[in-house]
Amino acid sequence: MVGLNNVPSVVMSFVLIGLFLGAGALALSKFSDSLAAGAAKNAVGNATLGIGAIAEQLPTIGVIVAVSVIIAVVLGAFAFGGKNR
Repeated sequence: MVGLNNVPSVVMSFVLIGLFLGAGALALSKFSDSLAAGAAKNAVGNATLGIGAIAEQLPTIGVIVAVSVIIAVVLGAFAFGGKNR
């Protein structure tokens, strides 16, 4: 599970993944504009669709990570809450 001390690194990972996916999509679209119709243009188009499919999954992954943080906090409160008394 992800604890509260891991949240900044997880958020930074999401930001970096988003930046890389955005830069990749931008580079592929610029590259696709310079290609003539053919197999190479189709390959770049398919790669762009693949990047889009991966980017669509980021919100789902973010929700899963957020829920795991909440579960870790709740379980930590119950597990360690009564030990200091």
